[in-house]
Amino acid sequence: MTGDKELFSDLKEKDFQMHIKMGGSRKYSVTRLGMITFEREHGTPLTLKNVMYMPGLKKNLVFVTMLRDRVFDVIFSKGKAFLRHIAMGQVKKIGIRVKNLYKLDIEERSALSSKEKSL
Repeated sequence: MTGDKELFSDLKEKDFQMHIKMGGSRKYSVTRLGMITFEREHGTPLTLKNVMYMPGLKKNLVFVTMLRDRVFDVIFSKGKAFLRHIAMGQVKKIGIRVKNLYKLDIEERSALSSKEKSL
């Protein structure tokens, strides 16, 4: 889920009548669904499909199940989050715990938006 439209490489408007309720009783409407691709230091880019665009959302949220549905195990240990590629066995630290959430170590510019792909 993200409120940043610029991150998407593919974004389709859908007739969702879906609202997600977050802390503080705030509701966000899902207006579009799309794909975001992140460059990685090694290997092929990581592509997240069916990412929800929710205008007004201030944080970018990733469901652990979305990563697990790809080819990754997600490991949480001692305040750190790791991804392990199931087939290759490679492990990479992806984030740290900040209060009750894990903050991913992905730079804002690492997302390949449609604008960057066309340059």
